[in-house]
Amino acid sequence: MPASITAAEAIPQISAIFRNFALLYFTEVREGISSSPFRKALNRVYLLYHFIRRSNMSVAGIVAEYNPLHNGHLRLFRKVREDLGENTPIVVIMSGEFVQRGIPALADRTSRVCALLSCGVDVVLELPFTFATGSADRFAHGAVQSLIRSGVVTDLYFGAEHSSLSDLSAIADMDPESDPMFGEVLEDCQKKGLSYAASWQQAASSVIASRKDSRISSDDFERIIREPNNILAVAYLREISRSGSSIRPHLLVREDSYHEEDLKESSFPSATALRKQILTRYATLSKGGFISSSSELIPHMPIPMIAEMLHLWNASTIPMGEKDLIAASIPLIRSTDPARLSSVAHMGSQLSGHLKSEVRSLHFDPQKDISNTFRQAVETRCFSYTRILRALASLAVGQTEDDLSLLSDPGYLRLLGFSEKGRTVLKSMRSSSDLPIFSRASDAFHFGKDPSISRMDELDRLSHDWWTMKARNTFEEDFKREVIQFKRNRLYRS
Repeated sequence: MPASITAAEAIPQISAIFRNFALLYFTEVREGISSSPFRKALNRVYLLYHFIRRSNMSVAGIVAEYNPLHNGHLRLFRKVREDLGENTPIVVIMSGEFVQRGIPALADRTSRVCALLSCGVDVVLELPFTFATGSADRFAHGAVQSLIRSGVVTDLYFGAEHSSLSDLSAIADMDPESDPMFGEVLEDCQKKGLSYAASWQQAASSVIASRKDSRISSDDFERIIREPNNILAVAYLREISRSGSSIRPHLLVREDSYHEEDLKESSFPSATALRKQILTRYATLSKGGFISSSSELIPHMPIPMIAEMLHLWNASTIPMGEKDLIAASIPLIRSTDPARLSSVAHMGSQLSGHLKSEVRSLHFDPQKDISNTFRQAVETRCFSYTRILRALASLAVGQTEDDLSLLSDPGYLRLLGFSEKGRTVLKSMRSSSDLPIFSRASDAFHFGKDPSISRMDELDRLSHDWWTMKARNTFEEDFKREVIQFKRNRLYRS
């Protein structure tokens, strides 16, 4: 066999050798002359064959929230199998009970895991709370590093509004923050009352406009970076580049509008529109009418996700959303000491003072939506609403600025579910991952002496307790949770 042979070329050759060995072996068995050394040789060839086959196997990774799982997500699953083969395993890392905007997830993670496994995903991991509710860069860092350090993912799939992976990669490769102009423009914009995110975009655009060798114009940069999924795509690409990983990125251009707030006649409505429809129906209909109205979701969402949500609602678990976080946060903002409030992650002294002042004078009208009332009172050019929601999520579970510094990298992989195909991926992951894999809540106790792992796990459990207390008046469910398995087209859960 030539020294330069690739794994793809080696597989059929070793397969042929294995078949010849097997034929000879079974011939000898029939004649009663099989020897132990011969069986050992056959076994070595068999193991070599599967080792090389696994080393050449593609495993797709996807980062998402599935809040809720809808037809647009299924498009991405189909693209993976079209690109890499029908049997390609898919590993998903998803947000837990809170998502990137800082709001509680509509349905609990167990329901989303069951729906994902029923729709063809093979392994589901949970993105720790501290990354799941972070900025685009922090979110991407936690998710992509988790997939890289799993040791099995070869390809990363994601969606974006922009159609050119080359353009997104060009933006990811830029380093505008290293330019002296960047700091000057950033400071000037913030003095004018712009939020940090808006100031950052303006400063980066100014730096790009000043560079003659830039691969992308400042106008294109501003247009691309305006869309949230483009921002995340750039963050994923930047994280892959910084880590020196060999993971291959793949882009799926999003169809229709993924951010329309109203449900339209479309196969790919926005998750925002789906959440709005579900939460509005829940608030205005009886339990029976609300459950019956779920049939309107069938054109837009996979049946397993609808079925899981119906199971929750029928068991009196309410759908969660932004208003639940706000209603719980207002008394906390009023009662928390100013110094302690300012130490909350994503908060700072200026935002904490602003929130205390506005909430003190807030008068809630029961005829109006609490989310709109709160947003109108607190959102400013300086304080974006997304930042405020992330700060409220941190307030809910007690995450501080010190936690953000301590929890700079993922400390473990929390396994939520797997399929029969995923079992093989997990075996490889357990031997190749340089992060511990947690299958149950008690696994974290083995790492109690590591302060970052202990605190990261504590925040995960607190966020889960917060969600379950609000949604169904229970807590500490995490200690009873078992990994969900999907085998022989059936879900096995605790």
